[in-house]
Amino acid sequence: MKVKNNSYVIFSILLMITSNTQAQVKDDKDVQANINLAREWIKNQLEYDGVPGASIAVVYDQEVVWSQGFGFSSLREKVRATADTRYSICSVSKLFTSIGVMQLRDKNKLSIDAPIDSILPWYKMPQLKNQEEPVTLRNILSHVSGLPREAVTPYWVDIKFPSHKTLQQGTGKQKPLYKPYERFQYSNLGLSLAGEAIAQASGTDFHSYIKNNILTPLKMTNTTSELPIEEYGKSFAAGYKLRNAKGHRDEVGPYEVKALAPAAGFASSANDLAKFASWQFRLLEKGGEDILKATTLREMQRVQWTAPDMDGATWGFGFALWQDNNKTFVGHGGYCPGYRTSFVTRVQDKLAIIAMVNVNDVSPSKLTKGLHALLSEPIKQAAKTQADEVSDNNNSEPDGSSIKKLSNGTSQKVVDLSIYEGVFGLKDWPWRLAIAATSDGLKGIDLFDDKPNQRPLKLKHEEGHVFRVISKKGEELHSAYFELDKHGKAIRFWEHGQYAERLN
Repeated sequence: MKVKNNSYVIFSILLMITSNTQAQVKDDKDVQANINLAREWIKNQLEYDGVPGASIAVVYDQEVVWSQGFGFSSLREKVRATADTRYSICSVSKLFTSIGVMQLRDKNKLSIDAPIDSILPWYKMPQLKNQEEPVTLRNILSHVSGLPREAVTPYWVDIKFPSHKTLQQGTGKQKPLYKPYERFQYSNLGLSLAGEAIAQASGTDFHSYIKNNILTPLKMTNTTSELPIEEYGKSFAAGYKLRNAKGHRDEVGPYEVKALAPAAGFASSANDLAKFASWQFRLLEKGGEDILKATTLREMQRVQWTAPDMDGATWGFGFALWQDNNKTFVGHGGYCPGYRTSFVTRVQDKLAIIAMVNVNDVSPSKLTKGLHALLSEPIKQAAKTQADEVSDNNNSEPDGSSIKKLSNGTSQKVVDLSIYEGVFGLKDWPWRLAIAATSDGLKGIDLFDDKPNQRPLKLKHEEGHVFRVISKKGEELHSAYFELDKHGKAIRFWEHGQYAERLN
């Protein structure tokens, strides 16, 4: 009897451990299938566009569902890009600067409604005629202050960014472009002034304030408020120029952003920006205060400005807001010499997608859009309920199939579809089909398609190596099949009497 009781206790403990172990979204079969497709799609897109290196991260709530580097951080040094490779995140820097401003606002150390010249005594830009409202941090954070887009020097041309002294003295040589709230005018100068206001109000330099009050509490150890040029070509990616006629890219070379750092000077990694996204989801769900008040973050991500005809830019405080396919997104993009970044969150779904590249002529937003199209729905479904499939591993079949027990008590033979996974196409033609096994068949996408999930191929297994093509409406269409080699590996995909060779 004693043995039975002990066995029962052990069984109960094991049951409790099992029930309390929450499966991760990334372990879901359909999520993994779409990650496999997305990986091949990104590799093909980057190769076709001649991008030296890229890093991505996909976040669901507090989980990094997938992060990876592609290509090279430095072609010269042959350093591979990883999810921890640092890139210039350019204007995504503005999010951290805006958070710093709002932190000080909440501590009553900085007013976002005071005239900027009352905060920065050296600010000497004149007002426009009949200007009734002053330039304030409130309208600066929403890019409706009317300030010039840039500071006084041509730094985007010569890549020689101004010192604090040059920026400060330059305000007396410039004039506003518009009256506050007259129209949207994106302004790097404005967010640089916001950084100066942080230093003035906090009594410390901008970089120390951001590190101590935002980056360190978030454990963003790979993020700095100035570019780490000492790590250029190593842990900090080298930036590249346009391809020449021979397809070669020259390096931009290391540079410091100096006084423009609050607007465009931060460096970060895909994994660090994933932490930044998870913090936002955590704070918005739990409420209270964690680095920032939840109510303040909501305020920053609400619409603070939109064009009168609602046909232009829509902005919160620091954060941009936009719609795509009737869904609202919040985030920011970044574009600096040699680097581009796309930081996108879908707050309602607790989903974030980050893409970073070390070139200027390829938009990372193409990657974030494609990743969202491929992964958002599988992640959403996996988050609602984890697959509850019960397989009897003892009932293995000679062909590699198994017996799946269904909820109605019956059994169904399940074929191992992984043997069909891979990339199929013709080497000399711009068509490549990546195929992955999902929970209900096979899914294929065209790796050259900018919108990879717009026309997916769905295949339902019939018998042997024959499949039925399924339309978006669920209609069963024509048949297709795979040709296998003597080792049982799919080497050709046949459809309409034509075939595509395995390429990987």
